[in-house]
Amino acid sequence: MPFRLPPSGLDPEEDVEYSRFMHHSSGMALLILSAFVLADRLTAHRHRLLGFGIGGTWISFGLFLFVFSDLEAWPIGPAGFMESFSLPTAHEWIQHHLLSMIPMVLGVYMMLLGRKQSKPWWKYLAAGVAVLGGAGLSIHQHLDHPGMDLVNLQHRIFALTSFFIGASLILEESARFTRKAKLFLLPVGLLLLGIQLVLYVE
Repeated sequence: MPFRLPPSGLDPEEDVEYSRFMHHSSGMALLILSAFVLADRLTAHRHRLLGFGIGGTWISFGLFLFVFSDLEAWPIGPAGFMESFSLPTAHEWIQHHLLSMIPMVLGVYMMLLGRKQSKPWWKYLAAGVAVLGGAGLSIHQHLDHPGMDLVNLQHRIFALTSFFIGASLILEESARFTRKAKLFLLPVGLLLLGIQLVLYVE
């Protein structure tokens, strides 16, 4: 018999409110990061502490999503790790945890950016991770939103912005694209995604 979802202590309205809180807090984190990344670009990566601060913020953001995305499942919910795979919302739980890895990888990338031993393939890896996140968001589906409603439409917009962020990282590494404006595409992408998340509604 499959494991049944234990009561999380939230009624449907509280559950929606918690979902909005997670999206809005993620948006605020991205708005702060966009400002930090812009400052880093304007100073040409001269301040190593700023780079480490950005990286640490990315990693903290990823850890926050990893821990608090799903109240009913591991690691903070009543369901254990193995039991979480049998929950009705198991596919959401898995997707949320995989998507939470993206900020962590970007955090490591930001800490390496500007170091003499950093390699160009790191930027392509970060771009690939951002594109992977966009792909994940494009197929992300909630159990209580099976059709293409406003919630799923917003996630598709998040996905398109993630693709833009990935493309901006690739353009930065491309020698063919020499305009200085390419350095500001990433903070613009983060800003757009942050605004979208802050304005998220259900």
